[in-house]
This record gives sequence, C-alpha cells and structure tokens, in this order.
Amino acid sequence: MRTVLLGDSHLARVRRRLDVIGDDVLNAAVGGASVRALGAQAVTAGLRSDDTVVVSVGTNDAAPWKQVPLADFSTLLSEWVRSIDVDGWVYVTPPGVDERRLTGPGDRTNQVIDTYRAAAIEVFRSAGARVVHADRLLTPLGPAAFVDDGLHLTGRAYDLVLPAIAAAVGTAPSAPGGGQADVVEDLEAAGDLGQPDGDV
Repeated sequence: MRTVLLGDSHLARVRRRLDVIGDDVLNAAVGGASVRALGAQAVTAGLRSDDTVVVSVGTNDAAPWKQVPLADFSTLLSEWVRSIDVDGWVYVTPPGVDERRLTGPGDRTNQVIDTYRAAAIEVFRSAGARVVHADRLLTPLGPAAFVDDGLHLTGRAYDLVLPAIAAAVGTAPSAPGGGQADVVEDLEAAGDLGQPDGDV
C-alpha cells in the first residue's frame, strides 16, 4: 500500500523521516499550497485506487493575502475529494500558529484557522476519512511546537505528528503515549525548506 502526502509545508517539509509514516511514501506536498493546489498535486503524484492519501490544507487558505473564502474552500475541497478514487483518506488538521511570533501585519489568527479546520473536517467526514488532530496533539508543546516564524513546525512537533499519521494510515499500532483516540479520529466509525511570504 502506498501513502501519498498532499497539501502544504506541514507535510512538504517531511523529507528525511518519511519512513516513520511507512515503507512506501510519496511526498507530493508543496509549501505555500492552498486547496486550489490539490488537483495539480494529485496529478503529479499519479494517484492510484489503492493509495492512502494524507492531506494537510487550511493554513494558507486562512492567510489574509491569499485567503480562499470559507464557502469556496469547503466547496472546492468537497468537489476535489469526491472526484478522487483512492483506498483511504487521512486529514492532518492545521496545527494553528504562535500568533506572538508572526511577523506579517494582519497575519492569520488561530480563530480564523479554526473555521477552516472545522470546514475541512466536515468534508473529510463525508469521505469516511481519519483525522489527525495536529492542533490537539501539539498543545502540550505550546510555543515549542513552532520554529521562530511561529508558523512552521519544529522537530519536536514532528516527533508527535508523524507517528500519529502512521497510526491513522495503519502502518503503526497507535499514536505516541497510547493517546490515539484523542488525536486520531476514525470518522468512518464515528527537511526542510523555508517558504516565502509566511506560507506553509
């Protein structure tokens, strides 16, 4: 089974540690991506019906300088997910930001990101996806989850996120500390390049 990563730099920056997720992982995510980029990424990846697709999207869609209106975000994401025939979906939620360290005037806020996260979860729920709640998973780290730009994730953050993705994909038995139920939601049943302009 192949695992394909699509979306923004929260996944794109994972290069040297793909083996934590699984043995056969293709990373087609691109820093700065919004929901509008997912179609092209899927084509580049050459998605197959037996793939499990892991998606990280929503953080850039919430950025004021490239904001995709929330209704458009939901519609575009829903239409794209419905158009793709794959074995399974995993959605990695936006982890949020450390607002105190963001440098851009009028930068994104956690309150706005929350709305995009919720909208995406609803879309992926309809597709029977699993959700890795990166925002919940990284709460114990606080500011230490983010590098100095307040946006991208630290190595300590990936130490938590990557095993949780593996658990959601099914290549690992559980998330760290046995807390899988708190951070990986089974909705069917219920590195390293900096990016310009503050995009993830």
